[in-house]
Amino acid sequence: MRAVVIKEFRELARDRRTLAMLVVMPVLLLVIFGYAANFAVDTVSATVVGPGASTLAGDLEAADTDDALEIVAVDPALGPGDAQGLLRDRRSDLVIVAVRDDPDAALADRIHAYLDGSNLFSAQAGQRTLMEIVATDARDRVADVRSQVEETRAEAEQRQADMERFADRMADYRTEMTRALAAGQAPPAPPSPPATDALPDLPDIEVPAMDPDDFITVAFNPDLTTSWVMVPGLIGLILTFIGTVITSIGLVREREAGTLEQLAVMPLRPAAIILGKISPYFLVALLDMIVISALGIILFDVPFVGSGWLFALAALIFLFVVLGLGVLVSTLSQTTGQAIQMAVMLVMPQVLLSGIIFPLESMAAGVRWIGYLLPLTWFNAVAQGVMLRGADLGSLLLPLGILAGQALVIFGAATTRMGWILTHGGARS
Repeated sequence: MRAVVIKEFRELARDRRTLAMLVVMPVLLLVIFGYAANFAVDTVSATVVGPGASTLAGDLEAADTDDALEIVAVDPALGPGDAQGLLRDRRSDLVIVAVRDDPDAALADRIHAYLDGSNLFSAQAGQRTLMEIVATDARDRVADVRSQVEETRAEAEQRQADMERFADRMADYRTEMTRALAAGQAPPAPPSPPATDALPDLPDIEVPAMDPDDFITVAFNPDLTTSWVMVPGLIGLILTFIGTVITSIGLVREREAGTLEQLAVMPLRPAAIILGKISPYFLVALLDMIVISALGIILFDVPFVGSGWLFALAALIFLFVVLGLGVLVSTLSQTTGQAIQMAVMLVMPQVLLSGIIFPLESMAAGVRWIGYLLPLTWFNAVAQGVMLRGADLGSLLLPLGILAGQALVIFGAATTRMGWILTHGGARS
């Protein structure tokens, strides 16, 4: 038994990939979950538009005691008709329209807010923040009214006391005057009456609207349905799993079967071999994407309000990225087990850091930038934009461009690695 234990330790020490899985993966998961596993969005970016936007922005910042609202732009020239466009293009998480240019009115009666329901966690945070700001403003107004009422009541009580003292002095005056007249003396001077000015008017109590539906509109996902937000990301996640894990086994099978040398002597370029290897997986992944999208729309009532060709374009580019990533993994692995291990190490961060489970806005800055490097992050942005918001090509150029760049880089690396393997003896590399 001692010999078996020693042998296993030696084999594990030689298998660096397995050793990395046993040592690095737990540390990686701890760091990721520690810094990324957070559903709370602390700050919501807002754009204030409409007449009186500048004054309203100052009042909102004054009422936001928790600094949960970050006003990134103020534009009095824009109005309610521009709100959905700003949300659709992801230029802001929240658009607040100044519908009443009256600084003395309650905030709830001066604003109408528009939230992006496709950005679920930010929308929930924005709704909560607005309700807290409105409630704070209402409490302050009630406190001011209460203070004025107390001051008026105190003044009224003071005047009543003054009148009672004046009545006592008048009674004394009448007694003294009677005595003076009886004695033939001049009557005393009468006492001065207290002030008879009217009491200050009590302020008009204007009860603000406290129902969120009265001053908040949630666009693109009115009921904040979780499945509407999750399904576009799950489409990308399933494609990532098929493209990376399943495809990564392809070339490794050639190594283990001893047929890689046959590919090396065939008059084919590395790029042609890669395309040939991924073609079946590409077609299967396309079929899976169509089935998954259709089921998501049918079973969960997920809307598809955007362009079908734009969604198809994003899916094709994304498939090239994940399939190329799977081929690259297979070129770096000697066995099927190694390929699966490496593929899992690449898929796991995309599950946790792409924003489909934990919002990117709630992650620590260092972990968030890792999420911005992952293909699934950008496909999720395009899928949500097309399916839920009806975003056009212009507003999705950034994620599409990043996906296209990643496809070029990953395919270039896979082609280069394949050429090196074929040149240096296939299975012996």
